[in-house]
Amino acid sequence: MRGPHRRAVALLLVALAVGATRGSAQPAPEPFLLDAPGLRVLAPADLAARPPRFPFPVGERLEYAVSWFGVPAGTVVIEVARFIEVEGARHAHVVGTVRSNAVFSTLYPIDDRSEAWIDLDRFATVRTRAVERHGPKLYDESVRYDAATHFLHAQIDKFHKHERRDRVFDFGPFAYDTSDLVYLLRALPLAEGYAIGVPTYANHKVFEFRIEVGAAKSVSTKALGALPALAVRPSTWLDGKPYASGEGVVWVSGPARVPVRLDGWIRTAQSSFLVQGLHAVLTRYVPSAPGWASPHDPVVTPVTAMPPTQNGVPRWDPPAPVREARAVSGVGPHDTKMSIPTEILPR
Repeated sequence: MRGPHRRAVALLLVALAVGATRGSAQPAPEPFLLDAPGLRVLAPADLAARPPRFPFPVGERLEYAVSWFGVPAGTVVIEVARFIEVEGARHAHVVGTVRSNAVFSTLYPIDDRSEAWIDLDRFATVRTRAVERHGPKLYDESVRYDAATHFLHAQIDKFHKHERRDRVFDFGPFAYDTSDLVYLLRALPLAEGYAIGVPTYANHKVFEFRIEVGAAKSVSTKALGALPALAVRPSTWLDGKPYASGEGVVWVSGPARVPVRLDGWIRTAQSSFLVQGLHAVLTRYVPSAPGWASPHDPVVTPVTAMPPTQNGVPRWDPPAPVREARAVSGVGPHDTKMSIPTEILPR
């Protein structure tokens, strides 16, 4: 599965995802995949003078139980782990985990952890890293967005193939990442009849990720009880044509627009591969960590201008500052495949 449905649906929509049942006890925190020298963790007082545009607080945590054709498969967890400052820029450090439970793992173990730094002021991702184990396959993917050159630098190691791919990609005037898309779509003024599409980078292409909002109905969850929830239906478009579609519905509820349940199926980017029988329900919701205000009616104005693309590559004329930054950097688009050095292979 590739394209925005690979991670955006796995996280925001909690579809195409199976994770590990953890029980009620909380596991010890895992080491962060993203870190940097001089990183400073921010406290609520550090944001008082300049409130962030990113409207979700530290400590917000959503936990979902996922089943496949009625069989428990595991859980998905999405959380805002911390706010940080790196070289004067402020970021939300968000973490998502997807893991299969003991029973499902005997058939096909899944153990994914993805992290992102989302700029608190621009509401745009600046770095991501994901380590994903799918059965015998192991991936380690890092992406860095350069706002000056409008290039992103992506490196993916496929350890099971002993292969590394290093790519510099022109993401055009603007592109969301699937990491900030998770939170962006919750920060929209969702209401029946609302529809929107936003440019989104995934899998070496820029897609248009669209949603259409249908009527509300009462949805019951273990975490929040019975609440009215809006039906949100996603679709992915490439070069102006449908690319990945399905009949999945995400039910979103409350002023913080919490995804509380998913019903249905999603057809992935490869039209021959259909994931059916999915059901995901919110089992635990933590609005914030102590000392941080809970999210309430977050609304942002998204970037909706979708550039013309050819096979997902934007066709645009970069303005002078971008051309100058590219000339100074000396970096241009490229796509290189190589063998992974033996010393970095997992033991």
